[in-house]
Amino acid sequence: MFPHGAPGIALALLRIGAAAAVLTGIEADAACSWATAGRALLAAGLVAGVSTPLLAGGAALLALLALIRGADPLAAGLGLLICAALALLGPGAYSLDALRYGRRRLAPPPRRR
Repeated sequence: MFPHGAPGIALALLRIGAAAAVLTGIEADAACSWATAGRALLAAGLVAGVSTPLLAGGAALLALLALIRGADPLAAGLGLLICAALALLGPGAYSLDALRYGRRRLAPPPRRR
């Protein structure tokens, strides 16, 4: 469930990239301190790997809204793609989600005779 090794490191780098995509929108929300604080908390949660699919989905929605509002299409589009990929892939082994939920092995129920 939580890949380790090179795939886990790649997911950690993807989380950092998603956080950077969230933080690029801060200058657009500079007039509103609540929006800035919300983006900063969202980015911190992504870097730490807390509820990653949920937070990455929210970050993808923010990128989509920025794209609709007329932000730089390249930056907003890449942010949308990175966050959507992270929401689908999950946090990886080097995250707080992995520490919280741990690795589990699913075994099928025993067969009846």
